[in-house]
Amino acid sequence: MPEYRYIARDPTGRQQSGTLTADSPQQVTAELRGQRLLVLNVTEIKSRKDGGGFPLNPLEHRRMRPVDVERDFHQLAVMLRSGLPILDALKITASHSRYAVRKVWDRCARRINDGDSLTEALMEHSVFDNLTLAMVRVGEQTGNLDFVLDHASKELEASRNFKRQVISALAYPGFVIVFAVGVAVFMLTTVVPEIKKFLSVIGRKLPPITQALIDVSDWFEANGPTLLIGLVATVAAIFLLRRFPITRYWMDFVILKLPVFGPIARFAGTVGFCRGLGTLLKSGVRIVEALETVEALLMNSYLADRVAAARRKVLYGESLSEPIGEKFGFPPLLHKMLVVGENAGTLEQILEEMTLFHEDLLARRIRTMAAIMEPVVTIVVGGIVGFVYAAFLVAMFAAGGKS
Repeated sequence: MPEYRYIARDPTGRQQSGTLTADSPQQVTAELRGQRLLVLNVTEIKSRKDGGGFPLNPLEHRRMRPVDVERDFHQLAVMLRSGLPILDALKITASHSRYAVRKVWDRCARRINDGDSLTEALMEHSVFDNLTLAMVRVGEQTGNLDFVLDHASKELEASRNFKRQVISALAYPGFVIVFAVGVAVFMLTTVVPEIKKFLSVIGRKLPPITQALIDVSDWFEANGPTLLIGLVATVAAIFLLRRFPITRYWMDFVILKLPVFGPIARFAGTVGFCRGLGTLLKSGVRIVEALETVEALLMNSYLADRVAAARRKVLYGESLSEPIGEKFGFPPLLHKMLVVGENAGTLEQILEEMTLFHEDLLARRIRTMAAIMEPVVTIVVGGIVGFVYAAFLVAMFAAGGKS
């Protein structure tokens, strides 16, 4: 019968350790719980080979990603429901993970063994966002850590699938745009100068379309560095201005007002608000704390300010729906549905429905934009290439004519 070393805490919070002989770790855990001890760790005492050496495969050293968190949270939830202590669950999860992920879970296990909570251990790693940390904190406080970890895993999966849909919709138009820019640069910097040299040698008068092409090429050649510097300076200025709260606030407000990108930004912010708030409320987080967490998660600072205003009013006993619908920002339907949810006591369900509804609207908007971009970009690329070849062929015919 194997022997196990255990670490536990008594009802006063004092840590105890020792060894027990049993058939399984579950039997040790059950025996210790019968003694009113909180089990922290149960480890079998045996000599075993350490397979955790430094791997040479570079893929093993990739940073921990949300998809790793999604998978491992589900495994942790299953093991916790089976009665395993959190430290054992973390060690088993680490043993089946690649090197970089294993280091994260091993570090978390060491901190918990030193007396920290799981939330404090996770806060050390940037891959766990504020939403996840808030859920885990409530799970530890309420004793529903297995449910919370499983719920967090499902939310991460839903978010990943939605992002994949968006990326898939934008992949082809993005590729075509990059290709169009590459073709234009290649034509103006390589093909057109050669045509210009050839026509200057034969001494023929240039046709108007060919002359226009050469004039465009000369203009880009003369002003290209200035345009590039101006573009870099503009991008740098935008990033610099976004570092200041007041300018970022107004820039995000202008983004919401744009004809095509504005509705997309509004729907994206609405999805983030509804998903985050609904997830936190379902996990047991109080609404004021949930709003504070969601405020930090929103990328658009104008929408985040609307959530901050709602949080302040909720703190003084007012409803959530009124400040959300007071000013421009979130769609009017959200305000109306929040009123229904507050009056009927079904706010969590309403937020879940609003998440799915606005995710669908956002995906459709992006697909529509991508569908419009594809023919437009194709026409632009075809126009550039056709213009260059037409100018070249007309020049060839002119060169072959009589002087």
